Amino acid sequence: MQGSCSSKAVFAVLLAWGVSASAGAANPPVLAAPEIFAPGVVSGPANDESPTFSPDGQTLFFTRSGAGGGTIMESHRVGGQWSVPVIASFSGTWPDLAPALSPDGRTLVYVSIRRTASTPVRQQVVLWKVTRTGSRWDRWSEPERLPATVNISDAVWKASMARDGSLYFLSIDPGKGKRLYVSTFVHGTYQPAQPLPFSHYGDNDVDPEIAPDGSFMVFASDHRLPGDSKDHLFIVFRESGGWGVPQAIRYAGDDAGGFSTDYLPHLGPDRRTLYFASDRTAPVDRYPHSPEQAATYLRRVEQWDNGNLNAWSVSLAPLLQGHRPHGQG
Repeated sequence: MQGSCSSKAVFAVLLAWGVSASAGAANPPVLAAPEIFAPGVVSGPANDESPTFSPDGQTLFFTRSGAGGGTIMESHRVGGQWSVPVIASFSGTWPDLAPALSPDGRTLVYVSIRRTASTPVRQQVVLWKVTRTGSRWDRWSEPERLPATVNISDAVWKASMARDGSLYFLSIDPGKGKRLYVSTFVHGTYQPAQPLPFSHYGDNDVDPEIAPDGSFMVFASDHRLPGDSKDHLFIVFRESGGWGVPQAIRYAGDDAGGFSTDYLPHLGPDRRTLYFASDRTAPVDRYPHSPEQAATYLRRVEQWDNGNLNAWSVSLAPLLQGHRPHGQG
């Protein structure tokens, strides 16, 4: 959940168009089980959040965090494998997290946690951006804080940018709670942010991920499923005249041992695969352990499957039936 930097497992979900039951059905289909993403490289023993990808799918950025805060990491696909991640050239000075690339790959928006220079000093969690200054992925402009029309509070988290430049994000009001907003981009200027009509204080919605054409959004919430306080993924479609009703994204195995914590969704470069952070792990042998089982468990602590959050992926194909994007996604 936003407000903590912890995240480790990255999953992916494939959003293929039109496969089975309608997304608006009373009983939406259960998706296939998610798969761990790049174990040992992106998904490792630290808290590793879901990646955001370049348009060609050959470069990714993600957050790696621990007790001291987050750092944005960069990796490239070389010879069919992801390279060992390195600190992105614009990150590392402050705690940074939740990078999000624009659909054209030219702009990257991210969360940065910094102290104000004013007195009294206070902490601000707000959105910043960098812009690529060339064809290489290590050439970026100096970080620029987004304007007050976007940074509407001292707690603005994970953003997602549509193809028209509109920015969707989470803002936390200390007196009211969490709510999702959008700031439209008109003539090169971010307009005053407006709350999304399906998101209300009390829903505890976080981490919006908008389709490039704005036809649907995936987000997380810890309050929309009665009796369950963990973050789970939801999808909502744009309909004529506005937005539809959000529905939970269910996948095979999500109820094994109780729901997992799933959040920080990102669409993949094909715009059909969803990557997200989750604390899902493989089952642990029942106790009591034999000496061999104990040794295996200790080795596991140093691997991705140690109970921290990782990156995973899953296909949303059955949910997209009858909800084709406005143009190509």
